[in-house]
Amino acid sequence: ATGNVFKFLMDYEKMSFPEALKYLGDRVGVDTNSVRLKKVNNNNDKYYEMYDFATKYYQNNILSPAGSMARTYLSKRGIDKDIIKKFEIGLSLPNNADLTELLLKKKYDINGKVVGFSGRIYKDSQDNKYLNTKETPIFVKGEQLYNYHIAKEKARILKYVIIMEGFMDVIRASTIGYENVIALMGTALTHEQMKLIKRLSNNIILCLDGDNPGKAAAYKLGEEFLKEKIEVKVVTLPNND
Repeated sequence: ATGNVFKFLMDYEKMSFPEALKYLGDRVGVDTNSVRLKKVNNNNDKYYEMYDFATKYYQNNILSPAGSMARTYLSKRGIDKDIIKKFEIGLSLPNNADLTELLLKKKYDINGKVVGFSGRIYKDSQDNKYLNTKETPIFVKGEQLYNYHIAKEKARILKYVIIMEGFMDVIRASTIGYENVIALMGTALTHEQMKLIKRLSNNIILCLDGDNPGKAAAYKLGEEFLKEKIEVKVVTLPNND
């Protein structure tokens, strides 16, 4: 890789330039609070703004009286209000038009597609169990790892990282003290995801579902890591977990 120390922190630590500037200033004892940075227009800003607004909307839903049944469901799975806030878990109500109208009133382009949501139906339904956001200019599944921003510091301290299959697996692991846990966006591993994982640790623990597809995925992923000279261990779960 090429570039200066700012680019290194931005690429390796996923910091913004202001964050890298403040971090380095603090390290060498230079006050950077007075530094004014020129704002650069980013065509993707509207996507991030919509995502942030929609996240707050869904969080408000789950913490409202209308979210009582959803909170009960989560509580049975060991997810309390603190975890709901930490992982920004929200609730989509039957009347999705409300969010659409709010976004339109704020003059957002509704065709932009809000980025980064993964939904799970918690009531009995004939519909698909999961509903995930389609790829957008700022959301490419093959370039993302769920919980990476939280797991990276713990993984480097503990010298290993646990890879799980689903988002709820990661959230549940967090409730019992495991923070060095990430999830793939599916069971396939891309070159970009491999690079991100190698930044975390060369000591990998695979903890995928205990059914046959999960075992097959663990075997396939294990081979891919071994090709990269990365040590791999596998946690075998019962078929019903």
